Amino acid sequence: MDLLIEVTNTPVIECLLLLLLTGDNGKIDWTNNLIKDYRLQFMELKEKSEATEFINLVIQSNLEKEVLEDKSLTHLHIRLEKQKRKLLKTYFTSIKQEKEFLDEYEYVGDFNSLISKYFLQMKRLQLVIQPDVQIATSVHSKSKITYLTARGFWLNDKGERERKYVKSLGRLDEFDGGKKDPLVIKLGIEKIREESLKDYNQRYPD
Repeated sequence: MDLLIEVTNTPVIECLLLLLLTGDNGKIDWTNNLIKDYRLQFMELKEKSEATEFINLVIQSNLEKEVLEDKSLTHLHIRLEKQKRKLLKTYFTSIKQEKEFLDEYEYVGDFNSLISKYFLQMKRLQLVIQPDVQIATSVHSKSKITYLTARGFWLNDKGERERKYVKSLGRLDEFDGGKKDPLVIKLGIEKIREESLKDYNQRYPD
């Protein structure tokens, strides 16, 4: 028997095809340090509504306040900002002016793939910083002891959410607050973050 509690409800990954969607009622915050230097390039884009939607997906943070203020995660926040800058710099690169791009990429599809790759990397790092975790309880068939586990989710190469990590948290009766004990949630997040960070570093070594 498994009982699941949603700890963090990360939305299903925005499909990378959002790059091709039309219509966006939002506006770009040009005071944001990530984007403020690209206003002239933005004005030269032909499809501004699509660009606005994509840019906002990059610069807007879905991280919870306590995660943003957690000093122990500062190094990860720095890496995330670096990745966002890399993504936006690539997005606003002029093919005509940056001739070296033509040496490596010949087709428009290759540029789209590069942007998609950087976008997925950004979303994965966000998932490291704020893991998508469920706390599950299971009863041992013989001892009848209830145990707690943390189940963590990841984004596959298609950008789809899938369960990848399972970490033991100990016996349920070891926590005064049961499965909703704040320590259980904290421990589960820490264990899943540790595992997902290992995968991220292996996939994207600095």
